[in-house]
Amino acid sequence: MAAASESCCTRCSTFIITIGLTALFLWLSLRVDEPKCYIDYIYVPALNKTLNSPKNHTLSFTLKLVNPNKDKGIKYDAINVSFKIFVALNATRSLGNATVDHFYQGHQKKALKPGSLLASGNFTAPVDGKVFYRVDFETAVKYKILLWYTKRDHLWGGANVEIADSGLKVYSKPVRLGNSPPLIESGAPEGVGRYRALLPFFFAVLILFDAHWLT
Repeated sequence: MAAASESCCTRCSTFIITIGLTALFLWLSLRVDEPKCYIDYIYVPALNKTLNSPKNHTLSFTLKLVNPNKDKGIKYDAINVSFKIFVALNATRSLGNATVDHFYQGHQKKALKPGSLLASGNFTAPVDGKVFYRVDFETAVKYKILLWYTKRDHLWGGANVEIADSGLKVYSKPVRLGNSPPLIESGAPEGVGRYRALLPFFFAVLILFDAHWLT
């Protein structure tokens, strides 16, 4: 009787483990990571002071798209890219839009997609002596899992990009088009906010230190 009970428990344990492993496998197979979109390159000849060509309204750019999934491809719809110029610290004006054609991207692949547009209006006006553009993208993707595609997943994001006197981005590294708001940050050093947040902690340590020496 004990042997039969032990055999039943063994079968139940094996069944539960099998179900758990199967569920884990399915979850890993169906889980997807969204692609990452960057603005890799921007060039505005009108802002290149060595050329002296203020009437050239061309704006060239390159998007960088990264598929982080190890075993899933991504099928992109057309990617809509919009450019705006900051006319104040928290206000922008549209310069124009461009479209990157739909394409398929293999797993763990990177893609560079160039594009261009003719900017409208004043696209060289500075704010506090600097020129900032707002770049946004919007698209929809399908993930290829084995032989099937998932439903469309809508993606969007944006970033604020400072343009140098050369007409290129101030920083050469790609800029992630993520969740940053359309707002130019103040000129305060980046570390000020971080250290200010630690002030209450330092005060608490000082109080405890004084209390220790007074007792």
